[in-house]
Amino acid sequence: MTNPGPDPETGSDQLRNFSGRVPLFPLPDAVLFPHGVMQLLVFEPRYRQMVEDSLARDRLIAMALLAPGWEATYESKSAPIHQTVCIGRIASWELLDDGRYQIALEGLARGIVLDEDHSTLPYRVARIELRSDMPSGLSSEQRRRRQRELLVGFQQAAAGCDFDEPFHDSLDADLPLGGLCDVIAFSLALGPDVAQAIFEEPDIANRSLMVLGELKHYITSSAENVSGTRHNQTFPPPYSLN
Repeated sequence: MTNPGPDPETGSDQLRNFSGRVPLFPLPDAVLFPHGVMQLLVFEPRYRQMVEDSLARDRLIAMALLAPGWEATYESKSAPIHQTVCIGRIASWELLDDGRYQIALEGLARGIVLDEDHSTLPYRVARIELRSDMPSGLSSEQRRRRQRELLVGFQQAAAGCDFDEPFHDSLDADLPLGGLCDVIAFSLALGPDVAQAIFEEPDIANRSLMVLGELKHYITSSAENVSGTRHNQTFPPPYSLN
């Protein structure tokens, strides 16, 4: 069974009836940002049930990054996670013949895990409070200048790469500074700890400086690469495994 694509609503529209109770999907190497779309291949039985249950309700899932020390308790419901998570909505899905799901999870908003349910479900369910960005303190002209710096830096970093259509559309959209930071940070091949640090930064001015720093590092590293090519790369990355 396949669902072809996302709803046309914005993230805030899709969360207007948000109950605060969301299934948790903890992974060790994946950080979802608002405005990003993450492709996931879901094969663990507990998470296959999570997807099935989510599809029967509001299609919401909160992506969480596992915190250091998670290895010993990964199979349990007590593996440590970072408390700032991204609430996502299943935008499209396909149930494969072997029972696995391929899903596209669209990032909608940041949230803070307040506590978790002690239920008999095989997966974790959390009570989450939505988290808003802090005002940047930048003037209108400073915000426009910072946006230009980010876009120019990203164009340099992404030269020679292929873009999938949804990502290209999101970058072309009239995004505020915070949203632009999220789209660019999500597109870069950042380590999970770096991505989580950017994701957790509530001050948009600070977040934009962090993303600019990563862009400069990416551009410098690419220039020093003796191969001199990054062709045939794709933004955003392909399917991740649970």
